[in-house]
Amino acid sequence: MKLLWYLMVKFYVRTGFAFYFKQVRVDGLENVPRDKAVLFVANHQNALIDPLLIGAFIPRQLHFLTRADVFYKPVVRALLSTVNMLPIYRIRDGRDSLSKNEEVFQKCYKILNKKGTVLIFPEGNHNIQRRVRVLSKGFTRIVFGALQNYGDHEIMVVPIGINYSNARRYASSVRLIVGEPIRANDFHSTESGSESYNNNGASSALKNRVRESLKKLVTHIEDSEQHDYLESCFHEEEFLDPVAVNQKLELPHKLGAVQKAPGRSFNFLLPLVRTNSIFPLLIWKNLRSKIEEEEFIATYKFALGMTVVPVFYGIQSLAVGYFFGSMTGWIYLGLSLLIVFLLTKSR
Repeated sequence: MKLLWYLMVKFYVRTGFAFYFKQVRVDGLENVPRDKAVLFVANHQNALIDPLLIGAFIPRQLHFLTRADVFYKPVVRALLSTVNMLPIYRIRDGRDSLSKNEEVFQKCYKILNKKGTVLIFPEGNHNIQRRVRVLSKGFTRIVFGALQNYGDHEIMVVPIGINYSNARRYASSVRLIVGEPIRANDFHSTESGSESYNNNGASSALKNRVRESLKKLVTHIEDSEQHDYLESCFHEEEFLDPVAVNQKLELPHKLGAVQKAPGRSFNFLLPLVRTNSIFPLLIWKNLRSKIEEEEFIATYKFALGMTVVPVFYGIQSLAVGYFFGSMTGWIYLGLSLLIVFLLTKSR
């Protein structure tokens, strides 16, 4: 029953992305092992949109390590647990909370021992800038701990690069690139005279290998102080091809700020959608002013579109059906969804 619920949520989220992103492209799915334990590691730009994207398009049932503060409300905690989300505690959650991570790690060891999958964002936090930040050692502790506790069964670490044309904007595009698997066993040995699972050398070697892999799968602007300028040297759609962008970034002296793309031309569908969605738009206007972290802009937009908008369209459809007949109500609902879909793909 839990698997059925997971698949239903996955289908709903994936359908929602069809109405939110202009294009979602996924490359490298052949690199996803189908019958082995896998720890997926990804860059983290865009708050909860990142795990939702990976969960929706990767063909494995995932277990997600998620920041613990979203689990504080009992109702939310119960809901998240139904889709395999596990809390991970950070120093900002209180030093006393860090001890709770041991229980979470034990769950991860068992999942990997059963050839399951775990998704983690090893940068430890999100940041809208386009670069791979320093990785924490939490993910190495998980894979080495699983190998230490359950023997040398094979565990693969699979990097995933998430590339947004514009992480903040509705109707932008995104590209997921799945990199080649890294065999964690090659970095782990408990033989006499070899590096043990908690040896800093083994952990650093695996972290460096994963970080170098991720840097090839996403746009990596190393210089954070020059980030905004270097980002301005490319059109948004170019960031969907991180290899080409990174090659150009190797010669920054040849780069220059590009001319801004012309503003979007008038789309007659836009006023139709706005008129038909007036109540959700008013909620968004009020909500937007309260969002402090720009990395959460897309998360709240998408959440609003997945909850309030369908309910609002449903109520309006019932009203139309009540006054003009049920068939008219169904036609209205279908047209409402269609114009949103067409607007998303045409922007």
